[in-house]
Amino acid sequence: MMTDQERPIGVMLIDCRPLVLMGLQDLINARKPRMEVTGQATTYTHALDLADQLRPNVIFFSFFPDALSPLDVVAGLTRNAEMKVLLLKGLYETVPAAQAIEAGARGVVLAEDPTESIIQAILKVHHSDIAMDRAWAGGLSGYAATGHIPLKCNLEQAKQARLTLRERELICAIVGEPSAKYVSIAGRLGISEHTVHNHLSNIYQKLNLINRIDLLMYALKHGLTNNKTPPNSAWVEMD
Repeated sequence: MMTDQERPIGVMLIDCRPLVLMGLQDLINARKPRMEVTGQATTYTHALDLADQLRPNVIFFSFFPDALSPLDVVAGLTRNAEMKVLLLKGLYETVPAAQAIEAGARGVVLAEDPTESIIQAILKVHHSDIAMDRAWAGGLSGYAATGHIPLKCNLEQAKQARLTLRERELICAIVGEPSAKYVSIAGRLGISEHTVHNHLSNIYQKLNLINRIDLLMYALKHGLTNNKTPPNSAWVEMD
């Protein structure tokens, strides 16, 4: 019996442009048996029905005129945590990328990126990493003028933008008193010790850290305790 790791990554394509669909299909199917295109949709209604039938691992999603709201469709597709949506956009194409991330998309891929970068984005997002490379800056920089996100958004800034205010408070508490017991920190923040552990688990995952020592070193290195106002990001809660 084939294991999950041996099965090809199933990729679904949503775009109204036949040439784009053909190019992506050729690119992805050339990587068989590692990944393959399992379905294509040229309307959002068909996309929702097809995704429900196929349960693809990764979905390439493009914005185009349709009867349904694309943001609602992204939210609908990502209700199933097993299906990861990657937004495909052109470098000069104006789309609400930040709102798509907020609706549940896991990354932005630029159509102008090298083909290998697109393949790597599929692998990253399938293995639960956030597909954050230079595509984030290209996909979201248009929102800097409105204050949604910083214009220069590198990988570490992107990871830190995912921290909630409560998680930042917890980091400050730990760095402020590195030897404090978790029950003491919980009392100071007015939360339970169980909640402290849950927050820490989320922090470790978001920042790619292993333990409390890692967190201390990271926080000091990146100035997370400098009382800076966190970025007003539209995708703070992205998991």
